[in-house]
Parts: sequence; C-alpha cells; structure tokens
Amino acid sequence: NGIVSCASCHQQDKGFSDDDVLSKGFEGGDTRRHSMTLINARFYQRGRFFWDERASTLEEQVLEPFKDPVEMGMTLDGVVAKVQEQTYYPQLFLNAFGTEDVTSDRISKALAQFVRSIVSYSSKYDTGRALVNTPGANFPNFTDEENLGKNLFFQTIPNGGGACFGCHTTEAFISAN
Repeated sequence: NGIVSCASCHQQDKGFSDDDVLSKGFEGGDTRRHSMTLINARFYQRGRFFWDERASTLEEQVLEPFKDPVEMGMTLDGVVAKVQEQTYYPQLFLNAFGTEDVTSDRISKALAQFVRSIVSYSSKYDTGRALVNTPGANFPNFTDEENLGKNLFFQTIPNGGGACFGCHTTEAFISAN
C-alpha cells in the first residue's frame, strides 16, 4: 500500500536487518519474526529461506512479504499493478527479460537477483579476517569485547562458546548444507 518497503525492515545500516525483536508491518503491527539479514544470500546453497524455512528458493521468498497480511498486506496482482504504474519499469523489463511484460514471476526474479548482489566484502569482520591466518585468531582491528563475541561465536559449548558456527557455517556465516 506504499507505506512500507523492503528497506523498512532490511535496513542497510543495520546489516540489511533491523533492531526490532519483531519487525513492524505496514499498519504498525508486529510481524511474526525479526527480519533476517539479506547479506550473502547468494551463497546459501541449502535454500529453505525464512526462519521457519518455508520458502525453498529465493525467488519464492521475495514475494512472501508482499502477501503477508501484517508485513505488506498486498496481493501479487496488486504488486504487479504497482510496478506497472511506474514509467521507468517497461524499459528495465525489456532490458532484463526481452519484453516489457510485468509479471510476478519476473518481479521475483529481479528481486532475487538484487538480493544476491548484497554481498559482504568490506565489513569490519572482512577487514579483520584479512589481517590474520585463521578466523579464531583475535582480529587486530576488533576491541577486546568484539574479539570475545567472535570467539564465543566460533567456540563449542564444552569450550565455553555458543557453538553458533555449528549452523552458521562457512565464513559467509551461512549454511553450506
């Protein structure tokens, strides 16, 4: 309805997420979950997006918030109509897809490709990691508290850590399985 956008919850300055325990919908209502980051989604080979893993592809995932009665409260027909109303989209769809036809399938493909373009490459973590040989080493650019948090992330529970790396595998912090 034009009140919220994807960027309302996926805020760039907050790692493409937000600070809320439950993100806010278009009428100010609480959504069922906290918005997940969009960073490095291109590396998530396993699929099954959302906290409950209900979307099997990124193309499927990007359309769900539009249809959710709290998040955006729209229909796919309504989304297509909104995109068709914009004067600049026909040329963009022609460039991307070969015709000016706007469909929900094409919108999902365009949004999924945009999300795939959001890749971490120069974060404070990325900079620190480039300065050491292993991710478990203290990063010279981190404070003592930041290194403690990083170490808790990587350490197993028997070793006093949180074992976060058990699910957030790979150095992109996504599951490779």
